[in-house]
Amino acid sequence: MILSVGAWRVSEGMLPVSGLVAFLLYAFWIVEPVTQLTQTVSLLQSGLAAAARIKEIQDLPEERRPAVVPAPDEAAPAPERAPASPVLTFHDVVARYGPDAGTALNGVSLSIARRGHTAVVGPSGAGKTTMFSLMLRFLHPTGGTVRLDGVPLDHYDLDELRRRIVYVEQDTPLVPGTLRENLLYNHQEASEDDLWSVLRAVRLDERVRELEEGLDSTVSDTEISGGERQRIALARALAGRPETLLLDEATAQLDGLSESAIHDAIVKVAEHGAVATIAHRLSTVVEADRIMVMENGLCRASGTHDELLTSDDPYRDLVAALRIATVGQQRRRPQEDGAGVRPPGRPSVGP
Repeated sequence: MILSVGAWRVSEGMLPVSGLVAFLLYAFWIVEPVTQLTQTVSLLQSGLAAAARIKEIQDLPEERRPAVVPAPDEAAPAPERAPASPVLTFHDVVARYGPDAGTALNGVSLSIARRGHTAVVGPSGAGKTTMFSLMLRFLHPTGGTVRLDGVPLDHYDLDELRRRIVYVEQDTPLVPGTLRENLLYNHQEASEDDLWSVLRAVRLDERVRELEEGLDSTVSDTEISGGERQRIALARALAGRPETLLLDEATAQLDGLSESAIHDAIVKVAEHGAVATIAHRLSTVVEADRIMVMENGLCRASGTHDELLTSDDPYRDLVAALRIATVGQQRRRPQEDGAGVRPPGRPSVGP
């Protein structure tokens, strides 16, 4: 518009050419400040929205501590830690995510062995993740009780509870800082040898040695894939030698070799503690000591892989959908192989 009107005025002799050039230069110079001003307004709006979300988080109530310390005559029973006793038990547990929400668990009663690998399988929405949320007190049951060593979870301090029950989720966040700080996040007592041992267990030791600063490499400056994030999270969990390890789709983003490493790590933990695994990929749990099949918020069946194949139709359908061999395969436990490592050439699933 400036150019058009200015050219007309120049042609009429009402404006010198130098004046038109000056106007054009002023127009070019004012564009950048106006652009910056509009960008600043956008950033301000984003900042206000972020501040509102931060305020919402600050206003959230703290997680509940034990409501009442039991009186001496009402004290909780002594923890049951006999090898044969279960480490976690559900007694008619009902759970929902809101007062008006439907039930995610509908009277679940089950137990998780103190040692060994327990797998929880079932379709999406069956209540698998809800079970883990209850174990960690991310969610509180609306009916029934969840017990650890025979003691209701409400009697445990949150720090003690989450020290004993370690959770590796499907989306594995890393805290800002170095790899060392991530591994020592909640296990400051772990030694250098301990860190390399857990990295070796998840087959990350060679990858870390290749980094210029090794364990002191900054996470944000390092190219880390999704699968490596999952293995770092598992290594962080193993650094504390957990009594109970909860894994939610821990092999979802891993290749075959890395998945095998995770299986070997599970076997080692299961030798002295409890491992509970959620998986939609049944290839990760077919060698579990016990498999629980969840459906519509209930535990409809439990047993070994071979037992469930012959007794539970939904489990058989899940297996068939993933083309896992279902007939006549006798699987040896990894412990039977001597070193706890699956011999090369013996697949865990069918063709």
